[in-house]
Amino acid sequence: LPVSYRLSNTRLAFFLKEVGASPGGNGSAPLQRSEPFVVFQTKELPVLNVTLGPFSTGLVLPKEHLQPSSTLEVPDRLTVNWKVRAFIIQPRLVASQPVVQVLFYVAGRDWDDFDVTDRLPCVRLHAFRDAREIKSSCRLRGSLAMCLVQAELPHAWFGPSAVPLGRRKSPESLEVLGESQQAELYYTLHAPDGAGQCLGDSGPRRGAGGARTEGPTQHPLLRIGSVSLLQPPPGQPMQEHHLDGNVFIRLPDKPLKPGEVLSILLYLMSNSTVEHFTLRVKAKKGVNLLSTKSRSGQWLVSSELLTGGKHSTATVDVSRVDGAGPRDGDSSSEIMQLDFEMENFTSQSVTRRIMWHIDYRGRNPPPDLEKVVTELTVIQRDIRAIVPLAMDTEIINTAILTGRTVAIPVKVIAIELSGVIVDVSAMVECKSNNEDIIKVSSSCDYVFVSGKESRGSMSARVTFTYEHLSAPLEMTVWVPKLPLHIELSDARLSQVKGWRVPILPDRRSVRDSEHEEDEEERKQSRGCALQYQHSTLQVFTQFHTTAAEGTGQVVTMLGPDWLVEVTDLVSDFMRVDDPRVAHMVDSSTLAGREPGTTLFKVVSPLVEAVLGETPVTVAEEKVSITDLKAQVVSSLSLSLHPSPGNSHTIIARTSVQQTLSFFKQEALLSLWISYSDGTTAPLSLYDPKDYNLVVSSLDEKVVSVTQDR
Repeated sequence: LPVSYRLSNTRLAFFLKEVGASPGGNGSAPLQRSEPFVVFQTKELPVLNVTLGPFSTGLVLPKEHLQPSSTLEVPDRLTVNWKVRAFIIQPRLVASQPVVQVLFYVAGRDWDDFDVTDRLPCVRLHAFRDAREIKSSCRLRGSLAMCLVQAELPHAWFGPSAVPLGRRKSPESLEVLGESQQAELYYTLHAPDGAGQCLGDSGPRRGAGGARTEGPTQHPLLRIGSVSLLQPPPGQPMQEHHLDGNVFIRLPDKPLKPGEVLSILLYLMSNSTVEHFTLRVKAKKGVNLLSTKSRSGQWLVSSELLTGGKHSTATVDVSRVDGAGPRDGDSSSEIMQLDFEMENFTSQSVTRRIMWHIDYRGRNPPPDLEKVVTELTVIQRDIRAIVPLAMDTEIINTAILTGRTVAIPVKVIAIELSGVIVDVSAMVECKSNNEDIIKVSSSCDYVFVSGKESRGSMSARVTFTYEHLSAPLEMTVWVPKLPLHIELSDARLSQVKGWRVPILPDRRSVRDSEHEEDEEERKQSRGCALQYQHSTLQVFTQFHTTAAEGTGQVVTMLGPDWLVEVTDLVSDFMRVDDPRVAHMVDSSTLAGREPGTTLFKVVSPLVEAVLGETPVTVAEEKVSITDLKAQVVSSLSLSLHPSPGNSHTIIARTSVQQTLSFFKQEALLSLWISYSDGTTAPLSLYDPKDYNLVVSSLDEKVVSVTQDR
């Protein structure tokens, strides 16, 4: 059935074809047609229209066909392609900071879709440890449809697990590993209450475990991941730096705040025999050396402090007290303490440096190359992590076919320990891990594909950096499988015996030369051109990607049984190698011109390459018309059905009615030509100016014929 389909109200949709199915328009089922399609992105219910001549009908796609199993329900809103993404901010928690933070946001929706931001659901976090559960909720809000759930885990969760004794780790091994157990994290979605609040919240920041009396959840638990629960050794974590073979320093292993005083302790190695040395310290700009003091009665410490505009220095003379008792050779000796103050600054974080040198000979200050440098990170806020958020998690790289860039906006947010969310998008740096798969803009505000990529990936990665923090953005990139699959309803065209086409003035070709070829003159000698068979053409591909970097596993979008039609996308890049043999009537029809063989090609819009090609033969032998079949079409009927094998695919079925059932009802004739080579073609493939069609009624009292349509 030579009908045409059109989808409207969609952002991204494709018509499909099952692998191995015969080309459309071959006349095998002249009174019906099935057309599968898929809708990937839409903000409203799409409309499918089908047209045949003056007849047209359409259907609005039911919501259940578009999102049959969506867990994200928004009242009076279509949520096709919406996905809730969850990010665990700190995958390792210590008992001293027992708050688990999980950021949720909705991917796949337009960030400028503001009218839905006050209708988004609540997200409830479920944290499990053994048979115990903690719940906390937050409401998705704002242009990013985002929220942060915080739940304080009980201190008992960081202790030994209540698992059978034979499977339990010993406390000693747990302390060595610094890890006691894991908490498993899940989430559910639920509607807010009448006041727009999320039930079960104990406060705006932290959830409590007292929500055990809630009823059963309406939606299934969706897994996020797990967090490790650490029981660190007593005392503050410290870092060590060796100044030489005799002396080392210890300082707290943590970021510092402006105005904070940092105490650094200096030690002598247990096997050192040093009795006297001079310590030279230079605190660079932003760090003030406040004081030095002895920490041992066995050592004398005298220091000279100098404070300048760019740095402060100290020369500390350290000597062992005469007559001091014997040293313990099994442990290092704590000698002195140095206190430094961090100055204020305006940026989010800075790196401060302290330079150290041990002098045993009293010579002049050494060059910087001989000094040990300690780097300190000073931060305004205690940012735990940054999270890049993309408006969608997948890119279908149609740019390879069209030359038009496909871009996805990106935001980068920072999460503070207190739960404050800060947009740091304008202050980040970024880099694609592989520009042959995905690229990122210089301003880091969107990722994109330009069409010059050669492959896809299910884990295409772009790394974003903010101050001392970095985080990856992972995307799935689909690319068209090459070469493209080109289908012709008839790849062997012939001259139609006895069919000549009048040459109208606008049909004469404009040539650079005034002398036309003899063959062309022969064809046009009587004011007519030879008519050759026409063929429908369609271009298909499969969008595919690789499962992971370094693996050869290929994943096909929608599965390997479906081809995606891309004829409209590549219509500007269709070529016939030899236009004397065949030519394109339009973007979906090919016609012969003279005997010979040529190639029909789809070329790349960006590089000198052929994306797909198929041979076309115009035969010397002529064919004749053996039959003209006609079917009466009084109306069209359209129905939609979900594909039985793929929940994303919808099948449109069109059939025709052939009876006239009321007075003055109109109908059309669907005409098919049968050729002597066994092929058939709808007459609608040919220009009405190329033929005269006379239709008459055997009984004008029953039905009349209008010739001007």
